[in-house]
Amino acid sequence: MFKKFLLVLVLQLPFACYGQGVMASAPNAPMVGDNHQVIFFGDSFTLFNDNINNRLRDLVRSLMPLVSKDYHFRAATISSAHLGDLKPILVSENKLRHWDTVVLQGNSTGPISRKDAVRRRFVHSAIEMAKIAHQAGEKVVYFMTWAYRDRPWQTKKLALAYNRIAKHTGGYVAPVGLAFANARQAYPKINLYYVDGKHPSLAGTYLAACVFYSVLYHRSPEGAAPPVGGSMSKSEALALQKVAWQTVQAYQKGSLDHVFSAK
Repeated sequence: MFKKFLLVLVLQLPFACYGQGVMASAPNAPMVGDNHQVIFFGDSFTLFNDNINNRLRDLVRSLMPLVSKDYHFRAATISSAHLGDLKPILVSENKLRHWDTVVLQGNSTGPISRKDAVRRRFVHSAIEMAKIAHQAGEKVVYFMTWAYRDRPWQTKKLALAYNRIAKHTGGYVAPVGLAFANARQAYPKINLYYVDGKHPSLAGTYLAACVFYSVLYHRSPEGAAPPVGGSMSKSEALALQKVAWQTVQAYQKGSLDHVFSAK
């Protein structure tokens, strides 16, 4: 029933009318064009630790100082909000500025909720907001969220859910959830979670920002400065930078079946 609902909604969208380069050929395809103007829509997962857009801005300033002044990053977040709650803000923001890229983050584990109504709400909102962005000539990147600390099995379900919606809407995916899983395996001493085991610690937000840097700019974040306002060492920052870059490269080179079978 869920797949039929998704298919019916997707068939209603006139994808052919969008300009070349706006639609992704596949969720894991390398992005095309400029990504100088980027806006994030999400909940507290995006908001925590001074907003992921600010952490991404800092990475750009650290790694591309000569051109960073031409980049603009913004976030629109509502704590505990579902993606559809942010639709009016997307419409409003598009009246103020043309964004190269719109990032959409579903509510925590909403895309894999046991409640059918919650999952359907995510699908509907993800499709409608992608339609708005694409009609404005903006690319869409879905923010693949991570598994809760004590529920690692959520990683695969979230990855599949975000890939499914991206495939049907012509969006890209930033595999943040996969990077979390890889970092936990490679560097178990680095705590990626806030005390509740759900929200990100500063390290978790920094890792997510490194994934977005890798996806948006096709460059490794290795060598960037550690996040400001924290006590992260350069070696810890480098470890997270490497995980982000390696995760994005592996994701873009193969299917999810390949990614999970390699673990």
